[in-house]
Amino acid sequence: MKKLEEKKYRFFIILIIFLILILSLAYFFWIRKDMTDFGVCYEGGKRILLGETLYRVSDGHLQYKYSPPSALFLSFFALFPYEMAKILWYVLEFFLLFFIFSISLKILPSKEKKRGVLIGFSLLILTKFLGREIELGQVNIFIIFVLTWMIEALLEEKEIKAGALWGISLFFKPYALVFFPYFLLKKKFKLIAAGIGVVLAGFAAPAIFYGFKGNLLILKEWQTSLSQSTPRLVASYDNASLYSFLLKVFPGQNKELIILILSLIFLVLAFSFLWMMKVAKAKAMEKAEVLEASYLFILIPLFSPLGWYYNYLYSILAVILLLNCIERFPSFLKYGLIANFIIIGGTLRETLGKELFRFYTQNSLLVINYLIVLFYLFYLRVKKYS
Repeated sequence: MKKLEEKKYRFFIILIIFLILILSLAYFFWIRKDMTDFGVCYEGGKRILLGETLYRVSDGHLQYKYSPPSALFLSFFALFPYEMAKILWYVLEFFLLFFIFSISLKILPSKEKKRGVLIGFSLLILTKFLGREIELGQVNIFIIFVLTWMIEALLEEKEIKAGALWGISLFFKPYALVFFPYFLLKKKFKLIAAGIGVVLAGFAAPAIFYGFKGNLLILKEWQTSLSQSTPRLVASYDNASLYSFLLKVFPGQNKELIILILSLIFLVLAFSFLWMMKVAKAKAMEKAEVLEASYLFILIPLFSPLGWYYNYLYSILAVILLLNCIERFPSFLKYGLIANFIIIGGTLRETLGKELFRFYTQNSLLVINYLIVLFYLFYLRVKKYS
């Protein structure tokens, strides 16, 4: 037994060394050349330290779009030379990814598959999103970590902690607002109050650098920046939001029709979610919040106006949950889920070829894959698989 443990330990050490080597090579030969979005974040952090305006039209496509409080967090990285800051962010993203998987596995309602199996297959499905996220140096991994930690705190009934984490995530992107109606329905008023308190404190904090009037001016500039930059990106090639999908499926149609269809789909999904919560009262499911949160996570890229492909990284918890419970589905549904996951993870230029890959990407067909994932989560909850 002792020798077996020693072998496992050695294998683990060798695996860690191998991963560090691979990730180091990936950084120096691939990632380091880009990290465009982190460069924008770094510039935002530097500007707030100098008391300069964050939002400049002259920045063009690389304009800083996050809130002023987020720049305070990012100012830590601006204390280092840019190349060193990039390495710090790169390393941090992998640490956060480790904790995302660790927490996700910990909060599963049941343990039906080995941890290594769940991690391995989840990475196979999501690596294309993860790779693009890290290549750009985006902030989604940080937000997913904060929100996954929030779900853990919610399960532990630590509402103030969960609310604070919810509020912190809103400094970077408004995605977590999707949880607001959910918290209301769950009567988590203490959580909501804590979150609002953190948001108010965060938005007041930049006054340290700008003064009260200057802070109000920066907030106004932020709102203007968002309103001017978002509309022209909605129908872009790699936007995989539901709205973008409908624009591409019905080209040339008036936007009123598309908004009507979008609203109908939203109502169906909202009704499905409410039905799941109603079922929860009749059919108790241990840690039902994990499945419900998984559903809400996927709504983030679907309904965000700028739901880029890599934003479907928010499906980490849903993918782990469905893989863990895959044997609970009838055979035809199980194989349908496997096929759907293969399509999600395997639709690469290398596997499809240039033309098919462009067709899949340009038409935002990933939306269909994730509507199917939502169906599986709904089925799992209504059938009371726990």
